[in-house]
Amino acid sequence: INTAQANNQKSPAVHFLSAEAIEENKTLIANLEAYLTSLTTIAANFNQVAPDGTLTSGKFYMQRPGKMRWQYNPPTPVLMVANGIELVFYDYELEQVNHIPLNNSIVTFLAREKIQFGDDIGIISVEDKEGVVRIEVAERKKPTEGRILLEFSKSPLLIRNMVVTDATNQITSVALSNAEFGKKLDPELFIWRDPRKPRPRT
Repeated sequence: INTAQANNQKSPAVHFLSAEAIEENKTLIANLEAYLTSLTTIAANFNQVAPDGTLTSGKFYMQRPGKMRWQYNPPTPVLMVANGIELVFYDYELEQVNHIPLNNSIVTFLAREKIQFGDDIGIISVEDKEGVVRIEVAERKKPTEGRILLEFSKSPLLIRNMVVTDATNQITSVALSNAEFGKKLDPELFIWRDPRKPRPRT
């Protein structure tokens, strides 16, 4: 998921669900919170459609709390690693690295120790329709800086897709496939090693 902002188009105003609407959907919301919190790890393939229509693919890993890895397949020269403290974005082509605090990306809220909607993560919409469950959320303190729509199959409840809208209203969709949940992951996946620096000999 590219964190770069590409144009000056402003994101439309974000309206969160009313207390009444949240009460009407409290069982569905509680089920989503419990399901997402139960996902200790995820390893999945992904296919991404960028705002300009470019198709890319790769491997997605997540380990709660705080760790994620987006490993893009060639020729996309991008790697993103969240190590629990920051999100590192590396462009192999430009040999450029950016360090982004975890709380500056709405995507990384998925790796929190406990998923809970309401206080700092507000619900924009939630629906259960034709066997598909969707919930869109944003940070309450900075709602126009990005929001994420999560899509789940219903029976059983499984996360399938993510649609991220950034601060410039650019939309990136990510579809997960062949997902494995609860699998033990190699800790090395979440350690950022700068490829521009030679590794010490052992």
